[in-house]
Amino acid sequence: MLLDKRGVHFIGIGGIGMSGIAIVLLEMGYHVSGSDLESNDLTEKIKRMGGEVFKGHAPLNIPKDVELVVYSSSISKDNPELVIAKSRSITVVHRAALLAELLNRKKGIAVTGTHGKTTTTSLISVMLENCNLDPTVIIGGEVDRFRGNAKLGRGKYVVAEADESDSSFLRFRPSYSVITNIEMEHVDHFKTLKAVRTAYQAFLGNLKKGGILFYNHEDLNMRDVIKNFKGIALSFGLSKDADIYPVGIKMDGFKTSFDCVYRKEMLGRVKLRIPAIHNILNSLAAILVGLNLGLKFKDITNSIKDFGGAKRRFHLRADVDGVMLIDDYAHHPTEIRAVLDACRNWKDKRLVVIFQPHRYTRTKFLADDFGRAFKGVDKLILTDIYAASERPIEGVSTKNIFDNVVRSGLDDVAMMKKDDIASYVMKLKRPGDMILVLGAGDIKRVADILSEELAGGSSERSERYSIAELKRSVKGDILFKERMAPHTSFKIGGPADIWVEPRDIKDLKKILIFARTKRIPTFVIGSGTNLLVSDRGFRGMVIHLTADSFKKISIRGNRIKIGAGYNVSRLVRLCCAKSLGGIESLIGIPGTVGGAIYMNAGGSANPIFRNMGEFVQSLKVMDYSGRIRRLTRSQLKFDYRRSNLEPYIILEASLKLEHSDVSSLNSSCSKFLKMKRDKQVLDIPSAGCIFKNPKDFQFTCGQMIEMLGLKGMGIGGAEISERHANFIVNRDSASCGDVLKLIEAIKEKVSANFHIPLELEVKII
Repeated sequence: MLLDKRGVHFIGIGGIGMSGIAIVLLEMGYHVSGSDLESNDLTEKIKRMGGEVFKGHAPLNIPKDVELVVYSSSISKDNPELVIAKSRSITVVHRAALLAELLNRKKGIAVTGTHGKTTTTSLISVMLENCNLDPTVIIGGEVDRFRGNAKLGRGKYVVAEADESDSSFLRFRPSYSVITNIEMEHVDHFKTLKAVRTAYQAFLGNLKKGGILFYNHEDLNMRDVIKNFKGIALSFGLSKDADIYPVGIKMDGFKTSFDCVYRKEMLGRVKLRIPAIHNILNSLAAILVGLNLGLKFKDITNSIKDFGGAKRRFHLRADVDGVMLIDDYAHHPTEIRAVLDACRNWKDKRLVVIFQPHRYTRTKFLADDFGRAFKGVDKLILTDIYAASERPIEGVSTKNIFDNVVRSGLDDVAMMKKDDIASYVMKLKRPGDMILVLGAGDIKRVADILSEELAGGSSERSERYSIAELKRSVKGDILFKERMAPHTSFKIGGPADIWVEPRDIKDLKKILIFARTKRIPTFVIGSGTNLLVSDRGFRGMVIHLTADSFKKISIRGNRIKIGAGYNVSRLVRLCCAKSLGGIESLIGIPGTVGGAIYMNAGGSANPIFRNMGEFVQSLKVMDYSGRIRRLTRSQLKFDYRRSNLEPYIILEASLKLEHSDVSSLNSSCSKFLKMKRDKQVLDIPSAGCIFKNPKDFQFTCGQMIEMLGLKGMGIGGAEISERHANFIVNRDSASCGDVLKLIEAIKEKVSANFHIPLELEVKII
């Protein structure tokens, strides 16, 4: 078993496919290292997670404890790391073998096809995640919901793209297979369309017993492939002959909607934030999967309605002063036509298209198709071929495409070096333009430059708080208009104007100084528990201390020095293993140490429960001007669900615990977990207890609400829990407004009957 190997080295770790597997293994606790010719956002993320990344390929890059070396099809046989690994008798495998082992051991959902794999995989992954099934996902593109291209889940499903380009998808043994379409592609590997079909037929043969195939009914090659398939097969398509299909399609800009019909039954309206017919097909594939996993249609549609696409899949990079910039991975004639079809949702736009051909073999065999693919484009800019791992082919260049485009009737075509494109486009752009950057190579850099240039000259620059300026000085991630709902346990809330994840304390200081100088409101978020975010979001900057530098921990005797970003439940487990007790009643709290100290979490009227503040000896904090202070125990004040720490951001805490016996501590943890599972709501989105229990009163908030018969009462999608009356749950895509109305209704009832003014425990922003 490959997963028995604990030290894993990836050659080409920065690739979209390799990095996803590396990230999942890091989250599983493996020692991960790797190398790549260039650094990128994904290699930086891997380093932040504790992985070791080397720039360039060299024999010394492979650490001594490596037991497994992973490579992809783009790595040449004479790669020095591959050569030395084999000489050291280290197990060497293709990335697909490791990915297949991750997928095959659980209920695997494998998505393949010539086009649309990434978007369909992303839709299915986001659907499962938002329906609280906590999947493991490995995607061929970056998705905002997962802050990247992969995540380790605790649920039973693994969702992954199955790469057909080199037939490596034949290693997969999925429980569910999704095939988006089949077309002649990857001509460096497949010499005929028959060979392509044969590979897909073999892929179908790998479906586990009782598994289900989901396929595109509109694809003629697909129909040929499934002729002799004996298993369960369900189709998605645009016609009534498909098992699931759309009617009443409406498209306006990025908004797409349609009524969904499944097996002749009208299910309801689907609303999407991704344009074009091909994305309707992709969404139907995801909906079909969800229905056959037992999900409710309403839950499915709510889970994908805000999905904005994967990065580089019709990715809106800028919309400034009447100029839109779209970045897309399209590198095949069919994909280009699909992107241009999506652009027709904006009828009044001038289309300026930048295209970088990908691979010499594709350019050679599909030059005629490329010539016809750009119909409707107003201006086309072509640049040199991105070779990938191929060597040049004599007589093959971008000129082949240029000549065919001109023959097809497009007059305004230019060829130029990639480095000259951005300045050229900035001079010719005008209000009403839609600029498309297309290609699977390094053309993304042109999109990056254009995005910065457009933002830099924008009349909206002051409204955007000079994001480019902040990005230049801060190493951590910075996002604009990041949705807050996925970052809270309540799963409610609109976007934050700016979302920042500082890399370290220096980053945090720069961010705070920037915010103070620009007079930007700031809010620090931990795990998003005990938090209700407004439907309009947060008009300012949200700071999330998620980097490893905020999660450091050291234990000496019964003293612990711990970063504010460390998870509370993980701390409890670690302390129990180290014979340190007192905090067992905090088990199950999903928040961070910083948040737990700030809120003095854990305690109640019951003396068997302890408060987090009891164990704090000192704190390292930063005020909102960027100054660092050390607060001693005598300077700290803790009360029921509050502290005097509002002026500060907690960076690090020194805790003092009690020595105890490991077995008794584990027993105590189990007891407290059982109490919480029996009485609290852990399986439905909530913010924990809504109200603070009143002091010196005979009843708790939950008891009063229950005595008033309010359990189960709902407003909109918000509902008072049937299990714990002091919990409001997000039963059905609740809005912040729903929750606030329910809170007011509870307050009025309690005040009228018990003459007690309830005080909120949950924080509202």
